[in-house]
Amino acid sequence: MTTRLGRLVIWKCRDCAVLLPPLTVSCHSCGNGELEPVDSAGAGVIVSCRTADRSPDPVCGAPCPSVIAIVELDEGPWVYSWIDGEVPVPSDRPVRVHFRCTQPGERFPVFEPRDSR
Repeated sequence: MTTRLGRLVIWKCRDCAVLLPPLTVSCHSCGNGELEPVDSAGAGVIVSCRTADRSPDPVCGAPCPSVIAIVELDEGPWVYSWIDGEVPVPSDRPVRVHFRCTQPGERFPVFEPRDSR
């Protein structure tokens, strides 16, 4: 579970309260497997990014995003995702999540540059 009603969901360890990225199954700090979902604000900065080859999406036929990135969320966890639009220069400028419909009923979180104002 990474999205909930248009929100990016991260995890919080019920034992030590550390915040963890989506798709985590246990706490990397204390090893506890009891995690609770927490809505993220969906804002962060690009830690690293790389341009990938563009190829048609098998579902909609449109080209896939061409930049994959590691984004550090303002809450702390790092997430792997795509960047929509031009990668901001310098690349540590703020980005915000939005959701792309990939299949009926499914949405994939992607990030786009945002104003730092």
